Amino acid sequence: MDYKKAGQVSNWFFITSIIAIVGTLFFKDPSQRMTQLILFFIGIALIIGGIVVRIIFWRCPKCKKMLTLGYRLEPDKCPRCRASLLSDEEKK
Repeated sequence: MDYKKAGQVSNWFFITSIIAIVGTLFFKDPSQRMTQLILFFIGIALIIGGIVVRIIFWRCPKCKKMLTLGYRLEPDKCPRCRASLLSDEEKK
């Protein structure tokens, strides 16, 4: 998996985890406590999955070092080797 796909996958993990955790707020009845716990743990598992995807696959294709997260989700250059991460089409 390349770093762009890893970024998309981890972003979807984080978005769905927020949806799952917020979904727990809709189950107020004590009889639905198990559903609430299941949704909460699914949300936590998705957050952990997103972090694992970023750690394993969020790497520069040139030097294979981990990319840093800053104010942008997808950097233009590798912070370590300074290789351009944008394709020719994306530079335009």
